[in-house]
Amino acid sequence: MAIYPFGSVMDEVKGLKDELASSIGGYGSRNSKAHITICELDADCQGELDSIKSQLLKVCETEFPLNISFDHIGSYEKGTNSVICLLPASESESILKPLMARIRKGLKVKLTARSHNPHITIGRRLDEEKLSIANDLLMNKKINLNFCCDRIVLHVREGNSQFVVIEEFVFQSKPSLSSDEQLSMF
Repeated sequence: MAIYPFGSVMDEVKGLKDELASSIGGYGSRNSKAHITICELDADCQGELDSIKSQLLKVCETEFPLNISFDHIGSYEKGTNSVICLLPASESESILKPLMARIRKGLKVKLTARSHNPHITIGRRLDEEKLSIANDLLMNKKINLNFCCDRIVLHVREGNSQFVVIEEFVFQSKPSLSSDEQLSMF
């Protein structure tokens, strides 16, 4: 599951990836579309996939659109698996983290990976030299990416290559009814 920053943000992230590729050549996430990973899971059959879709529809019923801003670049050194990415403004981070947690909590399936820190990866699997070049190239760039987060996507890996979106789940902005409110109706 992921949040896609549709529109011009996708193009701007692609531009950063292209700029990095012109300096260091190929790298992990080079061709992936801009996204914020929420979690990963396995679905072994159509029935499991249908159940996940049903759960996501329910989760998105009570979510409201959020205005999100990414305003700086960060990097994480992990040996030959280092990452350079876009990071949200502090206000956006404080609303993205709870959103991601609510979505994960609403899924009644085993998750294979969870993302707790919202980010948009520019490059991953960077060795020390490539990370150094990426930092020199991108760290001082002025970043001001804004978008309306009004949906999440379910995407699947196509073979061993890129992810392909198979369904979007739009936030419905319906009020949440607690169990007490539901019982008090009668």
